[in-house]
Amino acid sequence: MNTKSTHFRFRINALTTAVIMFFAVALFGVITQASADTSNSRYDAIVKRDKLIAVTMTTIPPFAFKDEKGNLVGFDIDIYKLVARELLGDKEKIEFVGVGSAGRWPAILTGQADLGIGTIYMRRANNVAFTYPVMDTSINLLVTKKSGITSLADVNKPGITVANLENPQMKDRANRFFPKAKTIILDGSAAQLLAIKSGRAQAMQMDTAVNDYYAALNKGELISLGAMLGDMFGNGIYCQPGDFKWIRWLDTFVQELRFGSLYADYREIYNKWYGKNPPPQRHYLENN
Repeated sequence: MNTKSTHFRFRINALTTAVIMFFAVALFGVITQASADTSNSRYDAIVKRDKLIAVTMTTIPPFAFKDEKGNLVGFDIDIYKLVARELLGDKEKIEFVGVGSAGRWPAILTGQADLGIGTIYMRRANNVAFTYPVMDTSINLLVTKKSGITSLADVNKPGITVANLENPQMKDRANRFFPKAKTIILDGSAAQLLAIKSGRAQAMQMDTAVNDYYAALNKGELISLGAMLGDMFGNGIYCQPGDFKWIRWLDTFVQELRFGSLYADYREIYNKWYGKNPPPQRHYLENN
Protein backbone atom coordinates (compact mmCIF):
# COMPACT_ATOMS: atom_id res chain seq x y z
CA MET A 1 0.00 0.00 0.00
CA ASN A 2 2.83 2.38 0.89
CA THR A 3 4.68 1.51 -2.32
CA LYS A 4 1.64 2.32 -4.46
CA SER A 5 1.06 5.56 -2.57
CA THR A 6 4.66 6.60 -3.06
CA HIS A 7 4.48 5.70 -6.75
CA PHE A 8 1.26 7.72 -7.11
CA ARG A 9 2.79 10.74 -5.41
CA PHE A 10 5.84 10.47 -7.67
CA ARG A 11 3.63 10.48 -10.75
CA ILE A 12 1.72 13.56 -9.45
CA ASN A 13 4.98 15.38 -8.71
CA ALA A 14 6.37 14.49 -12.13
CA LEU A 15 3.19 15.71 -13.82
CA THR A 16 3.25 18.96 -11.81
CA THR A 17 6.89 19.50 -12.71
CA ALA A 18 6.12 18.90 -16.38
CA VAL A 19 3.25 21.39 -16.31
CA ILE A 20 5.41 24.00 -14.59
CA MET A 21 8.19 23.45 -17.12
CA PHE A 22 5.73 23.79 -20.01
CA PHE A 23 4.43 27.13 -18.80
CA ALA A 24 7.94 28.33 -17.98
CA VAL A 25 9.09 27.57 -21.53
CA ALA A 26 5.97 29.24 -22.96
CA LEU A 27 6.51 32.33 -20.78
CA PHE A 28 10.16 32.46 -21.81
CA GLY A 29 9.04 32.39 -25.44
CA VAL A 30 6.62 35.26 -24.87
CA ILE A 31 9.28 37.32 -23.08
CA THR A 32 11.81 36.56 -25.81
CA GLN A 33 9.32 37.57 -28.51
CA ALA A 34 8.45 40.78 -26.64
CA SER A 35 12.15 41.58 -26.34
CA ALA A 36 12.61 40.93 -30.05
CA ASP A 37 9.66 43.15 -30.88
CA THR A 38 11.06 45.94 -28.69
CA SER A 39 14.52 45.69 -30.21
CA ASN A 40 12.96 46.00 -33.69
CA SER A 41 11.02 49.12 -32.73
CA ARG A 42 10.88 52.09 -35.08
CA TYR A 43 12.06 54.12 -32.10
CA ASP A 44 15.48 52.43 -32.37
CA ALA A 45 15.50 52.81 -36.16
CA ILE A 46 14.87 56.56 -35.85
CA VAL A 47 17.62 57.00 -33.26
CA LYS A 48 20.05 55.04 -35.44
CA ARG A 49 19.00 57.02 -38.54
CA ASP A 50 19.28 60.26 -36.53
CA LYS A 51 16.34 61.73 -38.40
CA LEU A 52 12.57 61.76 -37.92
CA ILE A 53 10.28 61.32 -40.94
CA ALA A 54 6.78 62.81 -40.64
CA VAL A 55 3.89 62.49 -43.08
CA THR A 56 1.75 65.60 -43.49
CA MET A 57 -0.62 67.41 -45.77
CA THR A 58 0.74 70.74 -46.99
CA THR A 59 -2.29 72.89 -47.79
CA ILE A 60 -4.31 72.88 -44.53
CA PRO A 61 -3.77 76.02 -42.44
CA PRO A 62 -3.17 76.29 -39.53
CA PHE A 63 -1.99 72.67 -39.30
CA ALA A 64 0.45 72.45 -42.21
CA PHE A 65 0.86 74.80 -45.17
CA LYS A 66 3.43 76.77 -47.18
CA ASP A 67 4.16 80.34 -46.09
CA GLU A 68 4.97 83.21 -48.47
CA LYS A 69 8.60 82.03 -48.63
CA GLY A 70 7.59 78.49 -49.52
CA ASN A 71 8.50 77.07 -46.09
CA LEU A 72 6.30 74.40 -44.56
CA VAL A 73 4.78 75.83 -41.36
CA GLY A 74 1.86 75.21 -39.04
CA PHE A 75 0.75 73.85 -35.68
CA ASP A 76 1.44 70.22 -36.66
CA ILE A 77 4.83 71.16 -38.09
CA ASP A 78 5.87 72.78 -34.80
CA ILE A 79 4.71 69.69 -32.87
CA TYR A 80 6.73 67.41 -35.17
CA LYS A 81 9.81 69.57 -34.63
CA LEU A 82 9.34 69.35 -30.88
CA VAL A 83 9.23 65.54 -31.19
CA ALA A 84 12.53 65.67 -33.09
CA ARG A 85 14.06 67.92 -30.42
CA GLU A 86 13.04 65.63 -27.57
CA LEU A 87 14.00 62.42 -29.36
CA LEU A 88 17.12 63.45 -31.28
CA GLY A 89 18.20 66.67 -29.55
CA ASP A 90 17.63 68.87 -32.62
CA LYS A 91 14.29 70.10 -33.98
CA GLU A 92 15.75 70.32 -37.48
CA LYS A 93 16.54 66.60 -37.67
CA ILE A 94 13.31 65.96 -39.51
CA GLU A 95 12.07 65.21 -43.03
CA PHE A 96 8.51 65.82 -44.21
CA VAL A 97 6.62 63.60 -46.63
CA GLY A 98 3.90 65.74 -48.23
CA VAL A 99 0.76 63.85 -49.27
CA GLY A 100 -2.94 64.35 -49.92
CA SER A 101 -5.52 63.35 -47.33
CA ALA A 102 -5.78 59.72 -48.49
CA GLY A 103 -2.00 59.28 -48.69
CA ARG A 104 -1.37 59.67 -44.97
CA TRP A 105 -2.27 56.15 -43.90
CA PRO A 106 -0.34 54.20 -46.59
CA ALA A 107 2.77 56.28 -45.80
CA ILE A 108 2.62 55.02 -42.21
CA LEU A 109 1.59 51.44 -42.90
CA THR A 110 4.29 50.93 -45.56
CA GLY A 111 6.98 52.43 -43.31
CA GLN A 112 7.60 55.45 -45.53
CA ALA A 113 7.09 57.74 -42.52
CA ASP A 114 7.47 57.36 -38.76
CA LEU A 115 4.45 59.33 -37.58
CA GLY A 116 1.63 61.65 -38.53
CA ILE A 117 -1.01 63.81 -36.86
CA GLY A 118 -4.70 63.45 -37.63
CA THR A 119 -8.23 63.39 -36.28
CA ILE A 120 -8.94 60.36 -34.12
CA TYR A 121 -11.78 58.15 -35.33
CA MET A 122 -12.35 54.56 -34.24
CA ARG A 123 -12.42 53.38 -37.85
CA ARG A 124 -8.92 54.83 -38.29
CA ALA A 125 -7.77 53.21 -35.04
CA ASN A 126 -8.47 49.85 -36.69
CA ASN A 127 -5.44 50.49 -38.92
CA VAL A 128 -3.06 52.83 -37.09
CA ALA A 129 -2.21 53.44 -33.42
CA PHE A 130 -3.13 56.84 -31.94
CA THR A 131 -1.75 58.66 -28.91
CA TYR A 132 -3.77 60.71 -26.47
CA PRO A 133 -5.00 63.84 -28.34
CA VAL A 134 -2.44 66.55 -29.01
CA MET A 135 -5.38 68.95 -29.00
CA ASP A 136 -9.15 68.90 -28.67
CA THR A 137 -11.39 70.60 -31.19
CA SER A 138 -14.93 70.61 -32.57
CA ILE A 139 -17.04 72.42 -35.19
CA ASN A 140 -18.22 76.00 -34.73
CA LEU A 141 -18.92 79.21 -36.67
CA LEU A 142 -16.60 82.01 -37.68
CA VAL A 143 -18.59 85.24 -37.93
CA THR A 144 -17.94 88.85 -38.86
CA LYS A 145 -17.97 91.32 -36.01
CA LYS A 146 -20.07 93.78 -38.02
CA SER A 147 -22.79 91.13 -38.42
CA GLY A 148 -23.66 91.51 -34.73
CA ILE A 149 -23.84 87.73 -34.31
CA THR A 150 -23.07 86.67 -30.74
CA SER A 151 -24.97 83.36 -30.48
CA LEU A 152 -26.44 80.55 -32.58
CA ALA A 153 -29.86 82.15 -32.18
CA ASP A 154 -28.56 85.21 -34.06
CA VAL A 155 -27.60 82.99 -37.01
CA ASN A 156 -30.99 81.34 -37.35
CA LYS A 157 -32.56 84.25 -39.26
CA PRO A 158 -33.65 84.77 -42.90
CA GLY A 159 -31.21 87.65 -43.43
CA ILE A 160 -28.10 85.60 -42.52
CA THR A 161 -25.98 83.64 -45.02
CA VAL A 162 -23.65 80.84 -43.87
CA ALA A 163 -20.78 79.56 -46.03
CA ASN A 164 -20.56 75.75 -46.00
CA LEU A 165 -18.54 73.11 -47.82
CA GLU A 166 -20.19 70.38 -49.90
CA ASN A 167 -20.31 68.14 -46.89
CA PRO A 168 -23.31 66.11 -45.63
CA GLN A 169 -22.36 66.74 -42.00
CA MET A 170 -22.35 70.50 -42.56
CA LYS A 171 -25.71 70.28 -44.29
CA ASP A 172 -27.16 68.30 -41.36
CA ARG A 173 -25.81 70.82 -38.83
CA ALA A 174 -27.21 73.73 -40.84
CA ASN A 175 -30.66 72.11 -40.87
CA ARG A 176 -30.43 71.47 -37.15
CA PHE A 177 -29.02 74.75 -35.80
CA PHE A 178 -29.96 77.47 -38.31
CA PRO A 179 -32.63 76.22 -40.76
CA LYS A 180 -33.92 79.77 -41.36
CA ALA A 181 -30.56 81.04 -42.61
CA LYS A 182 -29.44 80.84 -46.22
CA THR A 183 -26.45 78.61 -47.01
CA ILE A 184 -23.98 78.77 -49.88
CA ILE A 185 -21.68 75.89 -50.87
CA LEU A 186 -18.00 76.62 -51.52
CA ASP A 187 -14.98 74.44 -52.29
CA GLY A 188 -12.60 75.13 -49.39
CA SER A 189 -11.96 77.07 -46.19
CA ALA A 190 -10.10 79.80 -48.09
CA ALA A 191 -13.19 80.38 -50.27
CA GLN A 192 -15.38 80.41 -47.15
CA LEU A 193 -13.12 82.99 -45.53
CA LEU A 194 -13.21 85.19 -48.64
CA ALA A 195 -17.02 84.98 -48.66
CA ILE A 196 -17.41 86.34 -45.14
CA LYS A 197 -14.66 88.95 -45.51
CA SER A 198 -16.27 90.23 -48.72
CA GLY A 199 -19.76 90.34 -47.18
CA ARG A 200 -21.19 87.57 -49.33
CA ALA A 201 -21.81 85.62 -46.11
CA GLN A 202 -21.89 86.55 -42.44
CA ALA A 203 -20.69 83.22 -41.04
CA MET A 204 -18.79 80.07 -42.03
CA GLN A 205 -18.97 76.58 -40.57
CA MET A 206 -15.59 74.94 -39.96
CA ASP A 207 -13.29 73.11 -37.55
CA THR A 208 -12.90 75.20 -34.37
CA ALA A 209 -9.09 75.18 -34.65
CA VAL A 210 -9.29 76.63 -38.18
CA ASN A 211 -11.78 79.28 -37.08
CA ASP A 212 -9.64 80.20 -34.07
CA TYR A 213 -6.67 80.63 -36.42
CA TYR A 214 -8.57 82.90 -38.82
CA ALA A 215 -9.96 84.92 -35.90
CA ALA A 216 -6.43 85.40 -34.53
CA LEU A 217 -5.24 86.64 -37.94
CA ASN A 218 -8.20 89.04 -38.25
CA LYS A 219 -8.60 90.44 -34.74
CA GLY A 220 -11.37 92.99 -34.48
CA GLU A 221 -12.89 91.79 -37.75
CA LEU A 222 -13.73 88.11 -37.23
CA ILE A 223 -14.93 86.18 -34.17
CA SER A 224 -14.73 82.43 -33.53
CA LEU A 225 -18.14 81.80 -31.98
CA GLY A 226 -17.86 79.75 -28.80
CA ALA A 227 -20.96 77.58 -29.33
CA MET A 228 -20.13 74.09 -30.63
CA LEU A 229 -22.14 72.49 -33.44
CA GLY A 230 -21.14 68.95 -32.51
CA ASP A 231 -19.19 66.76 -30.12
CA MET A 232 -15.57 67.35 -29.24
CA PHE A 233 -12.98 65.27 -31.09
CA GLY A 234 -9.23 64.98 -30.81
CA ASN A 235 -6.24 65.23 -33.12
CA GLY A 236 -3.58 62.71 -32.13
CA ILE A 237 -0.19 61.46 -33.27
CA TYR A 238 -0.44 58.15 -35.09
CA CYS A 239 2.06 55.45 -36.09
CA GLN A 240 2.20 51.81 -37.13
CA PRO A 241 0.24 49.53 -34.80
CA GLY A 242 1.97 46.84 -32.76
CA ASP A 243 5.11 48.83 -31.97
CA PHE A 244 4.77 49.16 -28.19
CA LYS A 245 8.04 51.00 -27.56
CA TRP A 246 7.41 53.71 -30.19
CA ILE A 247 3.73 54.32 -29.38
CA ARG A 248 4.57 54.38 -25.65
CA TRP A 249 7.27 57.00 -26.22
CA LEU A 250 4.92 59.12 -28.35
CA ASP A 251 2.09 58.89 -25.84
CA THR A 252 4.47 59.91 -23.04
CA PHE A 253 5.55 62.87 -25.17
CA VAL A 254 1.93 63.99 -25.65
CA GLN A 255 1.12 63.60 -21.95
CA GLU A 256 4.13 65.76 -21.05
CA LEU A 257 3.17 68.23 -23.77
CA ARG A 258 -0.32 68.80 -22.47
CA PHE A 259 0.08 68.18 -18.76
CA GLY A 260 3.75 68.12 -17.77
CA SER A 261 7.28 69.27 -18.41
CA LEU A 262 6.68 70.36 -22.04
CA TYR A 263 3.61 72.47 -21.31
CA ALA A 264 5.48 75.78 -21.70
CA ASP A 265 6.48 74.73 -25.24
CA TYR A 266 2.90 73.63 -25.94
CA ARG A 267 1.49 76.95 -24.72
CA GLU A 268 3.89 78.86 -26.94
CA ILE A 269 2.95 76.84 -30.05
CA TYR A 270 -0.77 76.99 -29.26
CA ASN A 271 -0.67 80.75 -28.72
CA LYS A 272 1.29 81.22 -31.93
CA TRP A 273 -1.37 79.59 -34.11
CA TYR A 274 -4.63 80.16 -32.23
CA GLY A 275 -4.04 83.48 -30.48
CA LYS A 276 -4.96 82.11 -27.05
CA ASN A 277 -3.71 79.76 -24.36
CA PRO A 278 -4.45 76.04 -24.48
CA PRO A 279 -6.48 74.36 -21.74
CA PRO A 280 -4.60 74.41 -18.41
CA GLN A 281 -2.23 71.61 -17.43
CA ARG A 282 -4.56 70.61 -14.63
CA HIS A 283 -8.12 71.68 -13.86
CA TYR A 284 -7.04 73.13 -10.50
CA LEU A 285 -4.61 75.52 -12.25
CA GLU A 286 -7.36 77.04 -14.40
CA ASN A 287 -7.56 80.28 -12.42
CA ASN A 288 -3.82 80.65 -11.82
